[in-house]
Amino acid sequence: MTRSSLTTPLLWIGGGLLVGYLGWWAVSQYLVQKEDPRSREFLSRLAAEINRSTPVMIDRETELMPSEVADGILIYNYRLVNFSVARLDRGKFVAAAKQQVTQGACAAPETRDGLLKKGVTLRYSYYDQEKKHIATVDVTPPDCGF
Repeated sequence: MTRSSLTTPLLWIGGGLLVGYLGWWAVSQYLVQKEDPRSREFLSRLAAEINRSTPVMIDRETELMPSEVADGILIYNYRLVNFSVARLDRGKFVAAAKQQVTQGACAAPETRDGLLKKGVTLRYSYYDQEKKHIATVDVTPPDCGF
């Protein structure tokens, strides 16, 4: 697998998805309700809003599957529809994914200010075409300097 074929789905994940799905909803709901964004209730509503549109193809290689929550964690689940875990170098994948999703999450005002600055961890779980787990990458507030 070449670096460019690995980077393509990660660029979409790190940039457009975060802004598109979280932008309007997360910030507006937080400002209106003034509740703790780390709470299960808040994150569950956010995941439910995201899940209204899932599964959805982000690009021709990446499918956003239903999101989940844990205490203080919003979990995005992605399926790489053209990749098999057996053919991936997990170490290289994790390194590239960590860089891309961290850049995207820390740069997007909606996730940076609405979630990460408030103590929420963003977890990105990746699965192959057969929904076998590839890797999980967390973006934490310290990753963005908070």
